[in-house]
Amino acid sequence: MSGLDNILEEKQVVVCIGSGGVGKTTISSIIALEGAKKGKKTLALTVDPSKRLAQSLGISAASESGKISKRRLQNAGYGGSGELTVRVLDVKKTFDELIRKVAGSSEESERILENDYYKSVADSIAGAHEYMAMETLLSAYEEGDYDLIVVDTPPSEHLSAFLRAPLRMNAILDSAGFKSFFLMDKLSFGFTRVFTSMSLKFIQKIVGVDVLHDMWRFFSDFEAVSEGIKERAERTYDLLGSDDTSFILVTNLKEPALGNTLDLREELYSDGYSAEAIVVNRTVAERYPSAVGNPVRAKLPGGKQLKDKLISNYENYKKVIDAEAGKLEELTSDYKCYAVPELSTEVKGLKDLYGLRKYLFG
Repeated sequence: MSGLDNILEEKQVVVCIGSGGVGKTTISSIIALEGAKKGKKTLALTVDPSKRLAQSLGISAASESGKISKRRLQNAGYGGSGELTVRVLDVKKTFDELIRKVAGSSEESERILENDYYKSVADSIAGAHEYMAMETLLSAYEEGDYDLIVVDTPPSEHLSAFLRAPLRMNAILDSAGFKSFFLMDKLSFGFTRVFTSMSLKFIQKIVGVDVLHDMWRFFSDFEAVSEGIKERAERTYDLLGSDDTSFILVTNLKEPALGNTLDLREELYSDGYSAEAIVVNRTVAERYPSAVGNPVRAKLPGGKQLKDKLISNYENYKKVIDAEAGKLEELTSDYKCYAVPELSTEVKGLKDLYGLRKYLFG
């Protein structure tokens, strides 16, 4: 096997990470499509709020999920028996499903889900987006419906929040703020007695008694599911660091993207994650090959002025190519590195993605 083939054979979860604007979504799409080509039942999960992966694969950004038809895959060159499903993160729906999973009864879960305060804040609680992304990944993994899950993450500037979301959720649930709400109910203060305090009377004038009651009821009921949420968070954290998961860094050779990628690799290793390879996207070496004849020796019409311009262009391109070659050589001395050239046209569909697969796979 060559290229990234061994990762698809050995891993069940592939997480693509990188700075914004380096083509991470394109690389994620190529990897997911290759999984389907190899006969795997593949899920492409986009955590990036921009939903570019869904658009890249031809799924409406307004759609939560969709399966790429066999006809579309075959027409683009992706034959075989595999399947590809695209899923866009829905924070509120994922939160609802999580509550149902960890609640002790349907009555318990519905009491939380029907709470007006929960409905208004479920998709905006601090860290909810990152944590529900991790919950979606864990659910897809544990349900066992997919042979391969490819995750297109937010830009690496938010990577720490993304990777540490499970631990952060546990910290929130263990915080004094959350526990104080739980303690109210255990000590039988009750809403009516708590509301007699001057501070809560003042708050009631601002937000209203119904909102305050919903808040108290939500935190009181949430205690029953908090341990289950924490336990799933720990399992998600274990999955990210397991032998079933691989991280692929995506970058280009421009600063600061390249520097950010190298820093990111060190961050991954320090946190105990495995970075299998670096994909360098949008190189120019193939688009402007150094094998182009030197115009100094060419017999050209147009006189000296045209020849000087061609020579200048040639020298500029050669400098870029040589600089790229030097950076790629440095990278390949320490990492498995794969270069994908920049296309002269925009990547718009499955056929364009198929044309790039040869740079990543044998």
